[in-house]
Amino acid sequence: MKKSMLTPAILICSMMMFPVNANAFWLDIVKEFIAGGIKTIVMPKKITSALAVTETKPAKPAAEAPKTNADPAPEDIFEALNKLNNICMEISKSVPCSIGEGRGLSTGMARDKALAKARIEMANSIGTYVDNNTKVDAQSDMDDAGVFKETENFLTSGKLKTEQFVSGAHQYMSYTYIDEAGTELNKGRAVYVTTIVMVMNPEIFGKALEDVSKNKPLSDQIIRESRKGMVAILRTAIKKI
Repeated sequence: MKKSMLTPAILICSMMMFPVNANAFWLDIVKEFIAGGIKTIVMPKKITSALAVTETKPAKPAAEAPKTNADPAPEDIFEALNKLNNICMEISKSVPCSIGEGRGLSTGMARDKALAKARIEMANSIGTYVDNNTKVDAQSDMDDAGVFKETENFLTSGKLKTEQFVSGAHQYMSYTYIDEAGTELNKGRAVYVTTIVMVMNPEIFGKALEDVSKNKPLSDQIIRESRKGMVAILRTAIKKI
């Protein structure tokens, strides 16, 4: 590993697909990572400490985001990534997604831990999604041939496990940074923190982000598309029993 990797900086490694027309300030910042416009930045300890104990501020409208060639401020970058994490947790009831964070003395160690946690959280997210839709079906005619109720019965009996559905999940984004405070406590040896965002359908998740970035509730179309995709996944799993 190069020596420059051990300096107190944030190394962001991103893989993501975003809708072209998403214009919110926080989403613009994240898209800069995708395009390679932002690489390594110094993240003062006071910024990470402050953001760790405060809620993410509301997204700034696109009109307020000046178009300049300068990189966003470190606190704006960290806040944008926190915003993405918060949104994932908010919409997972309709569009299953999960977040896993891992810490380690190497990027590989941090990544492995983050991936394991993201998979566990995705299994939990799917379990919650099935339960919520089972209740919805019980109160309406949207029963999709009873697939949610049938899945819940198989989960309860142990014939199915939510972990079986995680194999179809996709890694939507990952980013890694060096924890400056942790590195100091570790006598200068770099401590890496990796966060992984995992989704079942990257395209639908991207559409959901576009809605949220415009301060809109998730559209019925997105919710229906998400449901349709999950029904197909659940039916396939049931057929294998």
